[in-house]
Amino acid sequence: MTILSEPDVPLLASPDEAELRRTEAVWVRAAAAGDARAFDQLVETHHRRVFCYLCNMVRHRQDAEDLTQQTFLKAYHHIGTFDCARPLINWLLTIARRTALNHFRDHKKWEHMPADVVSDAPSPARQLEHQDHAQSLWDRARRLLAPREFEVLWLRFSEEMSTKETARVMNLTQIHVKVLVHRARQHLLKGEIRP
Repeated sequence: MTILSEPDVPLLASPDEAELRRTEAVWVRAAAAGDARAFDQLVETHHRRVFCYLCNMVRHRQDAEDLTQQTFLKAYHHIGTFDCARPLINWLLTIARRTALNHFRDHKKWEHMPADVVSDAPSPARQLEHQDHAQSLWDRARRLLAPREFEVLWLRFSEEMSTKETARVMNLTQIHVKVLVHRARQHLLKGEIRP
């Protein structure tokens, strides 16, 4: 993973991703019809990504757990409005982001969380080495960048969303996302700390 290059060509879904989207569409329709087990499958599939995203936003494990639960409760209540032609994870991360922003408005504070909380799964030595390097890059980015710049980079490169998807999640224009990515890269290269 590199956070210093941004492809302009949209990535095509792999066969596995296409199959997951078809399966998700079936689960969404079943959940909208009242099948709780179908919604449980959606939660099981996306819980970790939503939780990790919220951990990086709120920096406090217990708050991230609460916000993850709130995100899925909101998704459950509005599952009938979801457009199955779009990726479900984008919709869930949009709900998660709005839920976290409401949390910040209510609490007006950021708490620090140990970096090792997000990654709790054991892995082979090379993967661990790669993760350590990637984590140190994200830690550096978190220290140097403004929260909005960090969030754009996280969605673009950690969540591997396109510029269009990132803009939709953050309620920005695609040009604004590109500008934020460019500024964030410049600040990372210069080592400037942003407010």
